Amino acid sequence: MKGNHNADRTAKHEDVRQRHDGSGVHRFASAAERTISDCRRIGLLAAAVSAQSGGDSDRSPRDQVRHLITAAKAANLFVPTERIRSLGDVVSKRTGESSVLWNRRENAFYKVKNPDAKRPIKRTSNIDWPYEHIIHNILFPECAYEFVGVTEEFGELRIVLKQQAVSTESFPDSERIVKALAERGLYPEDRYFFGDGIVSVTDVGEHGDNVLLGDDGKIYFIDPLIRLHVPAIKAIQLLTGINPELIK
Repeated sequence: MKGNHNADRTAKHEDVRQRHDGSGVHRFASAAERTISDCRRIGLLAAAVSAQSGGDSDRSPRDQVRHLITAAKAANLFVPTERIRSLGDVVSKRTGESSVLWNRRENAFYKVKNPDAKRPIKRTSNIDWPYEHIIHNILFPECAYEFVGVTEEFGELRIVLKQQAVSTESFPDSERIVKALAERGLYPEDRYFFGDGIVSVTDVGEHGDNVLLGDDGKIYFIDPLIRLHVPAIKAIQLLTGINPELIK
């Protein structure tokens, strides 16, 4: 059964590849400009992550973090601990995934995230995390993340993201959520996930706090969990036609 399941998934992914690559029509072509900008900004760091993954396996976790911190500094993407404290007031307790800070002056939230959190559910590898926020931005541009940089916490690497606050006091019902996801090409896969064969999203129920109904009547997907069916670089290419590795 497992072999048949994997074969089915491979065939499905190949069909998606042909439909997107072969036709030259990409659902999120209009997102190209921001995608290019996002890819360019994290290019040096992503290259360091990729090189480290294929490098010396005997390097200690601590040395790996130091190596990436050095790369982040070279790319002007390192956020010192003292700056983290100044980003805002903590509005959520630290979890296995992130802590959230509210900056009233900027009307924005800062999220300090563990790149390894929920990896089995997201089906990500250790070279996918620099691109995860870009995939979110492609799917949900109304709640786009700004990649502020990386920091060090307890000897581990953390991602720092910024997201503008949504003006709202209400939540959409399931019908509106399903419709908004369908407009992005994401359809029910099972009880919890919506997807298109390239990516799937979950944690988008009407009783959670990840989907908001803005005062402007629009649906805002704040931070749904995104599961990859292909590597992150390939997902970006299939969704937009842009190969992140070619962005300089």
